[in-house]
Formats: sequence, structure tokens, C-alpha cells
Amino acid sequence: MFSPAHLIWLGCIFAAIAIAFVITKKLGPSHQTVHNIITVILVITHIVYMAVSMQEVDSEFGGFILNRENLPFHLCSMMIYFVIFLNFIKNEKLRAKIKSFMVPAMFIGAAMALLIPTSGTDPTDIRVWEYMVAHGVLVFYGLYLMAIEKVDLGLKAYFNNLLFLTATTLFAFIMNSILVDANANYFFLRKPPMDGLPILNLDNGWYAYIVTLIAVACILIFLIQLPFIIKEQKAKKKDK
Repeated sequence: MFSPAHLIWLGCIFAAIAIAFVITKKLGPSHQTVHNIITVILVITHIVYMAVSMQEVDSEFGGFILNRENLPFHLCSMMIYFVIFLNFIKNEKLRAKIKSFMVPAMFIGAAMALLIPTSGTDPTDIRVWEYMVAHGVLVFYGLYLMAIEKVDLGLKAYFNNLLFLTATTLFAFIMNSILVDANANYFFLRKPPMDGLPILNLDNGWYAYIVTLIAVACILIFLIQLPFIIKEQKAKKKDK
């Protein structure tokens, strides 16, 4: 964490995000075009990751299976489902709610993933490339939805986002329970993503950890949406 290789990765990824954002804003492609490009990149990168992470089965039958620790049930990888489902959902209100949730989810999940590289930082490892590219794309898309598409991030959206977070967290908890023999740790509900982290650690036991994890998530979502909530409330007072 924050080794020279990690810092180089962060510099390259954030520079790429900035360049992509400037180009997108200048060229002005349609929202659907940007969405389609994001969808293709996320699907390809995760297929690559799943393929190179396959495990050989130690039994007389043999063969390879998907690594159940790396199934797309983390917050970031779940964004693949949301991105794909947006292509089929016709209800505009539901689409708006999903996009609102995706903004803080991408910033919290993807940005934290870039800062805490659980796949390592070895530039010769294709899994590291997939990890960095996929999470960089998620941060970019969150920024795009917030700054260019201007999705609703007001007070009502905040509570809707907490409901989405609760639902996805419960799903991850169930998957951790089903895949306990595979050491699944989706949403990092069983243990922190890395040892030695401040605040998010098991020093005071699991219950203290899970309460802290949930509190941190709620606070971060609120902080991300706070400027928009303030702007919304000021507009409402001005209209009265």
C-alpha cells in the first residue's frame, strides 16, 4: 500500500480519468454512447479477471472452476449488473434511482479499491491491470454521472441510496454465508480488506468492526452527496 509501484499506478489511473473526462466533456457524446463503452470495458475486464483467476480442482475428476472468492459480488463488481440492467429498464424513475446509487457506490468502492490494492501492484500481473483499469473506469463513470449527466444526489436520493446499500449488503452477507468454505469476503463483511488499517480492523472484535464499516459507508455516502443536498435545500428556500 502506497509503495512506489502503487503510487505510479495511482498517478497513471487518475491522469487517465482526468484526460477521459476532459475529452468526453469536449466531444459531448450521448449518455447512451458513454454508457455502452463503460459496459463493454467492465464486462471484458471482469471476464479476463475470472478467466485468469480460475482454480484447478484437486480431485480425480479434475478440471478448472471459477474462483468463488472472485465472483462478481463485491460492491464494485456488482456495478456490472447495474450497468447492464440499465439497458433493459424502461422505468425512468427506477433508472434515475439506480444511477444515483451508482455514483457514491463507485466513488466509495472503486476509489477505496484503488487506494487499497488487494490484487497487488505488480505490473507484470494481468490481474493487477484488470483491477486498476476496471476500478479506474468505475471512478470515471461515477464522475461522469455526477458532473455531466447530473443525476439526482439530493436528500431523498441519499435515503434511497442507503436502501440500495442495505439490500446489496444483505445479499453479500448471504453469499459470504453460502460460500464460507471458499473464504468469500464480499463487501469485506467478514474481515478487513487488508491488515493494519486504521479504524477498519478487528482490534475490538467483529461486531465493532461491522458497525464501524457500516457507519463509515453511510458517512462517506453523505459526504459525497452533501454539496448536492445543500444546493437542493438552498434552491427550495429560494423558490418559497
